[in-house]
Amino acid sequence: MKLSINKLLLTALLACFMAACSDDKPQPAPVPEKPQQTAAPAVPELPKPAVKKPVIKPKPQQQQNVTYTAAQLTARLKEWDKKLDTLSTLFKQNTSYDGVEVSRSQGALFYDKVQNFLRLDTFARTGETEQSAVTNKKEIIILDETGSKVTTLSWKEWQQGQPNQALFDFGNYTALVDKHNASVQSQNTDEAVLVLTPKDGSDYTLYLTLSKRDFFPLVIAIEAELMLTRAELSDTRKNTPLEAYVFGGFLK
Repeated sequence: MKLSINKLLLTALLACFMAACSDDKPQPAPVPEKPQQTAAPAVPELPKPAVKKPVIKPKPQQQQNVTYTAAQLTARLKEWDKKLDTLSTLFKQNTSYDGVEVSRSQGALFYDKVQNFLRLDTFARTGETEQSAVTNKKEIIILDETGSKVTTLSWKEWQQGQPNQALFDFGNYTALVDKHNASVQSQNTDEAVLVLTPKDGSDYTLYLTLSKRDFFPLVIAIEAELMLTRAELSDTRKNTPLEAYVFGGFLK
């Protein structure tokens, strides 16, 4: 009986010892839980840049070389004669005899159709005005370089002394053309040369180089025997207001 009790006590002690031993063993460290990953915010898609298409410039159209008859050119010239109200233009003029230059001049010309006023400024080689002539095509007033009156002449007398009278015929081209026979000397894409010979048999030939863009004179030339006077116009302004100083009360 005692032996059984002792066995029971021994078994209990062994159980306690085993439990104590098991409690002394190091416990494994707890595994940390992985943090929950939050989904990254969606990045909005940027609009794709528009692809610019290359601009294809149309090829400039070549101006056609239209050929005009003398009748067509004189008709266009007369049209300008009717609608020209004011004019300002620069000119360079030279006179040659048998191919040898004998004189050269340059200046500016102004015309007012309503008042029938014409002004011619002659420039020195430096470009300064050295003399002016203002006329109503009845009388002509000559001014010096300061604009002071020098003398008064007859318009017809003064005009007859000019080597290129057609340079002063703006506003009177209809009558001029009607007094001449017309032909075409030459023409290209940009201009045409109209030739006028007097119907009364006078011995001279008038050449008008007309722009095919607006049929206004670019060059006015007159040839008589061996003498040729040629005036080239530039910076021409048609039907634009003229400055007050141009005719400035010289004529009434």
